[in-house]
Amino acid sequence: MVEPVSNIRWRFHLSSRLTRIATSFRASLRSRLAWVLVCLHAAWFFLAIANMSPPSRAFAKWLESLTWSDMTLFAGRPFHLYYESLAMKALFLADLPSMLVEIPIGLLAMPLLRPFHMDLYSSSYVDAALMLVVASCQWLAVGRILESWLSPSNWGKSFMVWLQRNFVLVVATILLFSAVATPLVNAHSRKMAYQHHAIPS
Repeated sequence: MVEPVSNIRWRFHLSSRLTRIATSFRASLRSRLAWVLVCLHAAWFFLAIANMSPPSRAFAKWLESLTWSDMTLFAGRPFHLYYESLAMKALFLADLPSMLVEIPIGLLAMPLLRPFHMDLYSSSYVDAALMLVVASCQWLAVGRILESWLSPSNWGKSFMVWLQRNFVLVVATILLFSAVATPLVNAHSRKMAYQHHAIPS
């Protein structure tokens, strides 16, 4: 039986589009600016989480006993976007495109995670990790676009040459700052939570 021409064209266009996406992704992986943005985003991500209320299994169990709630868990922590810090709200706004992509990925991953019988507390960490991975792909793409936009200008070329030479130092500085600041912010948020009678962990 001869395959319809429309199906052949559809498969050709799909294959071409996937090829372009793969080529663009490989180019993003080679971009130093893209990796700097990924590291900056990761630091922002962990600092925003560290600034939240402490993780709470008790709150997770309470949520599981409800039929509906406008609150949820994010990385084990009570979460309601309206009451979160400006840093967290800005993070969600910046990551909105990747969060939309994450929805179907999360739905596809659910059958794979079902055999592990994870509770709400544990699955909230999986959701946070998935969000970080997908958002990192978004910032890889953004970095590649910025690099292509900067490259034609003289100052852009100078900046990219400087970044090429100092890439390791820049990334190491970001990661070191994140490693030092995250525990400090987390300790401060725990102290503030306990002073205001936070939900017990």
